[in-house]
Amino acid sequence: MRRICQLGFLLLCFLEGGVWSLRNLSITAPRAVLSGEGQSALLRCSYDLEGAALYSIRWYRDEYEFYRYVPRELPPTMVFPLPGATVDLTRSDDQQVFIVNLNRRLSGVYLCEVSADAPLFHTDIRSAPLTVVDMPFHAPRLTISRGIYERNDVLHANCSVDEAYPAPNITWVLDNQKIAEMVSKQTLDLDFKERAAFSQLEINIREINSYNTEAIFGNGYHESAYTSQPDHYQIGDMSYVERLRYSMFPPQSGQFTINCIASIYDVYERTSELRYIKEDNPRPASVTGKHSSGVTTVCNLFFICICVCTSILGRML
Repeated sequence: MRRICQLGFLLLCFLEGGVWSLRNLSITAPRAVLSGEGQSALLRCSYDLEGAALYSIRWYRDEYEFYRYVPRELPPTMVFPLPGATVDLTRSDDQQVFIVNLNRRLSGVYLCEVSADAPLFHTDIRSAPLTVVDMPFHAPRLTISRGIYERNDVLHANCSVDEAYPAPNITWVLDNQKIAEMVSKQTLDLDFKERAAFSQLEINIREINSYNTEAIFGNGYHESAYTSQPDHYQIGDMSYVERLRYSMFPPQSGQFTINCIASIYDVYERTSELRYIKEDNPRPASVTGKHSSGVTTVCNLFFICICVCTSILGRML
């Protein structure tokens, strides 16, 4: 009879507007943290019990529980083994859990489960991904097919990054402007294997013509981006390689810089050495967009002839 009365009370609550004792559950966790001694991650669980008592807070990594908070028990906290990491109980409570000394094998989905106390015992759960990053040991290495160029040349640049977890992304930069990015392909399963990254950039240096005055008086770069569908192929255990293509006009100075940046989420970023690429026998651009050869040279000679003829006729008269 008592059980029937409890169920009737709950049904009456739902019919009168749905009284819930647990609302606005959310989890806050960093998308990525660095691995190693002293590195840490703070995971927070926010909720509104609307005056009801808390029954328990349970934290999971994937399906394995590693931290529990039950206010009715003494002590209220309980820690379960989390290989390769430690839960700092001095900074963990009913709102958060603080994990220290993480390694990459602790990457995964973290879940917070909140349960309200009697009479509803309402339970809800939220999740968030967390990646523990192992950084590359060295800075990215940049190689260029050659340090000089001519008009209508094609230069090839390679950027390679040491093994890391997860594989780094590579961004290409010309004259301090980001022009292309290679996003490393991630495996679907968490195998926790370190992978290197490699990207190729093909730079097509176009000839300036009379229809591109912006390239002469502006910043000198062609606005078209790299190909939207780069070439892919595999090099051993290395992550997938992208061959990116970029077209540009020669800058007015006859020189431009190139470098690449390796990055992993927002916790790691490192830049390669800066390389200077200079034009071989640079040719200044004219107002008409022509070079100092060809039609411009003929026009100059014609103008000189007219000046000389005019001067001779003036003396004769």
